[in-house]
Amino acid sequence: MTIRIKRWEPENMFFWLTHGRRIANRNLILSTCALHLNFNIWMMWSMVVVNLPAVGFLLTSQQQFLLVSIPGLVGALMRIAYSWAWSWVGGGTWMALSTLFLLLPALGVAHVVQDIATPFPVLLFIAACCGIGGGASASHLPNISFFFPKAAKGFAMGINAGLGNLGVSVSQLVIALLISVNLFGWSGGEPQIWGQGGDVHAVWLQNAGYCWTPFIALMALICLLYAHDMPRLRLTPFDQLTAMKHRHTWTICLLYLSSYGTFLGLSAAFPLLSHALFPLHNAMGYAFIGPMLCALVRPFGGWLGDHLGGGITTMISNVLMAVGTAGVLASMPGEAGGGSFWLFLGMVQLIFAAAGIGNGSSYQLAPKVFMHEALQQAAERGETEAEAYARGGRNGALAMNISSVGAAFGGFFIPKSFGNSLTWFNSFVPAFALFFLFYVLSTLIAWLCYTRRSAAMRC
Repeated sequence: MTIRIKRWEPENMFFWLTHGRRIANRNLILSTCALHLNFNIWMMWSMVVVNLPAVGFLLTSQQQFLLVSIPGLVGALMRIAYSWAWSWVGGGTWMALSTLFLLLPALGVAHVVQDIATPFPVLLFIAACCGIGGGASASHLPNISFFFPKAAKGFAMGINAGLGNLGVSVSQLVIALLISVNLFGWSGGEPQIWGQGGDVHAVWLQNAGYCWTPFIALMALICLLYAHDMPRLRLTPFDQLTAMKHRHTWTICLLYLSSYGTFLGLSAAFPLLSHALFPLHNAMGYAFIGPMLCALVRPFGGWLGDHLGGGITTMISNVLMAVGTAGVLASMPGEAGGGSFWLFLGMVQLIFAAAGIGNGSSYQLAPKVFMHEALQQAAERGETEAEAYARGGRNGALAMNISSVGAAFGGFFIPKSFGNSLTWFNSFVPAFALFFLFYVLSTLIAWLCYTRRSAAMRC
């Protein structure tokens, strides 16, 4: 079983150097690997859906965009429960259990893709099951934040989330390769015939689910044996409602939505979006690049937040996302055709890179802002530094939970916005215009609340 910790003082330098750092780093590694698997499962559906019509599933474009948006919606809802469940069960124990839950969507996807007569409601149910992987961030990141001292929280959470988020890119790359290989022989099921134009060949879409199952079982076992449980916080839905009354909870949530929501939504929608805009270009080989870039630069965003300031780093990232969105609008083909696929691809990579920096810088605002506030109030309330640290850490964890839940809805709204924009206006321009305005609003909020010299919580 997991190891239970009774005493934890990361701000005590002697404790940190002699005991704390080793334990913290072990749990960071385990959490990052488990979180990576959760993102593999969460985003595998987008790579499956784009191939379903080619193997015989009768789906409209609107239905396809709906199918890739559902995991984002369910993942966001799952985070509501995950954000407090870990604090009762224990971070390490919950890490093992939540990893084991991933077997349901992995086996479910492998089963349904083998029958082209599968009803659309069943496909929606399997899409919802994939959302299970979306809940993990709400438990992993707050749990890991307690292992590290204040000065190292941003970088630690950047590593945890960044390499965890890399699961999106790995999933898109691995699945694109493995579905073309008879990976499991007779035990993996019969192949499907993939056909588009003159290109016809055999594929094994079930590999998209089966390939993760041994890693899920192994990771769950390792977490159960070697992870640590911190003293239980026992967060409740009532605590979350209390945290929602704080103004900074909402501003941080909006800033995290602008970056993390972009990462999730654009990752899920990109294969379908690029195919709809530039059908003569096969963008499947490029689908993994943006999510990989976003995940890899997230630790850098956390580092910049620690050294340059979370507010100014977040503000710059939103400016870059607005510039990238304007570039995408300039690259899109019009009624008479035209457009530039390579400009489109380049601007999408700019959005992903900026979103990755914003992911790291905006998420670490929560523990820093609430810790700063708690230490400011300590003298007024007659609290010791330890009491203030405990209160600030708890409030910061609650704010991170709410931000994580809110931002995950981007994985639903962005693909759904593309589908609605195509249905209502026969164009993706209105959707991108809306995103551009949102990035401008986020830039303004980052400047007002956390960047300008007179900001109460400039950090």
